[in-house]
Amino acid sequence: MMNSAVSALTQLGLSDYEARAYTALLAQHPLTAYEIAKNSGIPSSKIYEVIRKLENRRTVQSIHGERSKLYIPLSSEEFIQEFRASVEYHLQAVKSELTNIRTGMDVSYTWHIKEYDGLIHKAKRMLDTARESILLSIWPPEMDLLVESLYNAEKRGVKIAVIHYGTTQIKIKQLFIHPKEGTIYSDRGVRGFSLVADLREAVNGMLQTGKTEAIWSMNEGFVIMAEGYIRHDIYQMKTVKRLSAHLKKMFGEKYEKLRDVFSDDNF
Repeated sequence: MMNSAVSALTQLGLSDYEARAYTALLAQHPLTAYEIAKNSGIPSSKIYEVIRKLENRRTVQSIHGERSKLYIPLSSEEFIQEFRASVEYHLQAVKSELTNIRTGMDVSYTWHIKEYDGLIHKAKRMLDTARESILLSIWPPEMDLLVESLYNAEKRGVKIAVIHYGTTQIKIKQLFIHPKEGTIYSDRGVRGFSLVADLREAVNGMLQTGKTEAIWSMNEGFVIMAEGYIRHDIYQMKTVKRLSAHLKKMFGEKYEKLRDVFSDDNF
């Protein structure tokens, strides 16, 4: 448990020694510098430097004991609150500065994504920052990871249209169910993923076990292509919903004649 806490704190920017000293104090306080070093495994020659850095962070403070100086930690709740406030303050400052240098930004490039977590992170950011519209084509595994961001976007009043491959209990105002069977995805053993946010950025990819191939871009041509792809899937679902019996009569039970793009015989 202690090691996990130390690891988490180092991810927030504390050094290993700082994290170990702070968690040692949380576990037992007040302590002398010698006791902190002993309980945390920090070399005694380093402990005062570590404590000084924690004091500068306002994470530890000293009190006077009967014979020697003692140290107490900031509570975990206060630590989290102060860290969050500090991060938000600095992010706002960075945002303000970066906004001033956005003029002339080149949006013609494409960003290749080969890690699944990277794709989900990018998609979540797009959903969380969308202000006007979201077009999304998605399969259940990715929907499970992004549904909260979709719900939050819906609460913000963002217009949303989703093509979902397979049945789902998720309730989004405009969600169209696309059957998995008989699709180019199922034929090739992969899942598709397409997302367009505010008609200004898009990510499109193919996913399968252990492999992710996706591209993100703000390039206008790429965005329009992704938008058109999702829109035409929605057009198809609306048409099938209303004319299913007639379409099956013309194109076959699984629309096999419709799916054959290399012929267009009269039926």
